[in-house]
Amino acid sequence: AGTTVFAVVVMIATPLAGILVDRLGARAVAIPGLALCGLTFACFGLLNGMVAVWVGIWVVYSLVSVLIRTMVWNPPVATAFVANRGVALAIMLSGMSVASAATPLLTHWLISEFGWRLAYAALGLGWIGIALLLVVPFFRMPGTTPVAPVGGATKQADSAPPEPAKVPGGLTFGEALRSPTMIRIALACLLSTMVGSAWGVHMVPIYVSLGVERVTAASLAVVAGGSAIAARLVFGSILDRFNFALLPFILLALPALPYGLLLMSGGTLPIIFTVAFLVGVGSGASLYLIIYLTTQYGGLRHFGKIYGSISALTGLATAIGPVTAGWIFDTTDSYEMFLFIGIPIFILAGLCVFGLGPYPQFEPEPAPASHQ
Repeated sequence: AGTTVFAVVVMIATPLAGILVDRLGARAVAIPGLALCGLTFACFGLLNGMVAVWVGIWVVYSLVSVLIRTMVWNPPVATAFVANRGVALAIMLSGMSVASAATPLLTHWLISEFGWRLAYAALGLGWIGIALLLVVPFFRMPGTTPVAPVGGATKQADSAPPEPAKVPGGLTFGEALRSPTMIRIALACLLSTMVGSAWGVHMVPIYVSLGVERVTAASLAVVAGGSAIAARLVFGSILDRFNFALLPFILLALPALPYGLLLMSGGTLPIIFTVAFLVGVGSGASLYLIIYLTTQYGGLRHFGKIYGSISALTGLATAIGPVTAGWIFDTTDSYEMFLFIGIPIFILAGLCVFGLGPYPQFEPEPAPASHQ
């Protein structure tokens, strides 16, 4: 499946993209990444039934997509906001939830009106075109060294030696690899993504298997997307003000609740909408939490490389989860076993981030000579 090709390529390429972000800066990676990603996605409309073309487009799209992953957008936002970093990251990630909520319905309309080939072109060029209009003028890394105001500097300020350039502090990549805290965060990411990605791929078939019409099942993505946005904003505000051990556990273990509801209560419409809401809260909170914890416990010095390596685990999880869920359905003719297995996995993911301890304080460090 295409998602498997995507997952394998992303797993390999994401750490390399993280290195690029650390060395070149987020802006230098994001702008060409957006352009290439949009053009490549539009190329899916050129598929002609040849396996080689199908594999080639998937490989190229997977490679360029790592240039616009979360690790690219996080450093400028996390550097600019410290006291309210949680809310700032939540607002940033809300864009993903808006896209996840709007894309299924928009895609359905584009295909019905213009056909699937033009739908790919419209989605790829349209979304990325809008993104570039915002990124090119506004997406810049905040400086950490004070700059004298133009026209307002005194002679003393002009004659004073400039302060050495500084970069955000944080763990080195080697320190992160040896850190039990970072290992626990990475393991939580692997477990939650493995089940969450399977739900994302099989969401509509799961709802349909419970008697929900396909159009209604697709529209439930709006419910999940809205709840994901709300969850990120609420929990981002809470995490900025409190650091108590139970909250990360609750956020990552939460999806176990809607899975249990489906197993016990079946597919009545009120239950289905409740499940969509809770899954949205859980999925929105889990991705946000992993990024937030990586930023707080790992710092920003080598965030691209550290989070890129954690994201590689999401590629592995995305390769395993959907295929396993599909195999379970093909074998048992039901998704019940998948839901049953998902419950303890989410709880285990929550336990991985239970009681991580106080956030370390990372002071800005002198920039390497190549950065000055």
